[in-house]
Amino acid sequence: MKRGALALLVATAGLLGVPPATGAQSGGGVLVIGDSLEVGTGPYLRQELRGVAPLTVDARNGRPSPEGVEVLRSRLAPGHSVIVFDLGVNNDPAVPQILASDLQTVRELAGDRCLVVASFVRPPIGGRTIEATNQVVRGFAAHTPGAQLVDWQAAAKADPGLLSPDGVHAFGSGYAVRAKLVAQAVRACLGGGSGTAPSGLPAPRSRPRVPSRPAPSRPAPKPAVPAPADAPLLDPRALGPSPFVAGCLGRAGALMESAATKVGDVVGPPRREPVLGAASGSSSRPRSRPPMDDRRR
Repeated sequence: MKRGALALLVATAGLLGVPPATGAQSGGGVLVIGDSLEVGTGPYLRQELRGVAPLTVDARNGRPSPEGVEVLRSRLAPGHSVIVFDLGVNNDPAVPQILASDLQTVRELAGDRCLVVASFVRPPIGGRTIEATNQVVRGFAAHTPGAQLVDWQAAAKADPGLLSPDGVHAFGSGYAVRAKLVAQAVRACLGGGSGTAPSGLPAPRSRPRVPSRPAPSRPAPKPAVPAPADAPLLDPRALGPSPFVAGCLGRAGALMESAATKVGDVVGPPRREPVLGAASGSSSRPRSRPPMDDRRR
């Protein structure tokens, strides 16, 4: 399975004009600074870059780009040759200039290292869409030598099933696709590529899927044998002397006897109602009362 995924990745990179890199050709580590999107992408990215280059991922939920700049400043080491700065979706979309300034600072800190940035997907906040922020990212990748663009927005538009219902994060299969795109950009950096070559999208049905547990096998149900057309609906002789069947028949007889008794009560002479509050075992006849004239005298 891993060989098949690697073959697919190499074939895709070849179609995009990105020379594949090997572990011996990498010569440096990859530092990833990100937010919750990288929290989800990181495990898949480790699989994609296994044997290619040492990988360090520093990701935190809700991280904005100014915080990421300070993390980059403290984590950047001489052994890092590629920086993935995957931040900006948590910024205020009304102020895209903040991300533009932060990217310039990242460029200064990176020196001649290769940079990887990504576009974003997010529902509007306060009426503001993410488009202005995406324009900042695309402009930075287009005008910065050696920068690579991971077009996550285009991938999500091509296959909306990658995203979770919140419209920002992804399902497991979506994070796997995202990791593949980031890995292609890293390989382009390690192989000397530039521009937006890795933003090509895999076919929607060729994206890696999270393996699911096979459903437990169940024995095939035995085919029902149809009764003959002239057979009665229920033959009492087929029930046999089962105690359960005998009990059911006994209860059915009792119910029929009770029903007959109730019918007899309706059509027969009425019975006297018991006296309310009479002691147990007393006669059910109503107590005699003196004539109304005697009581009023």
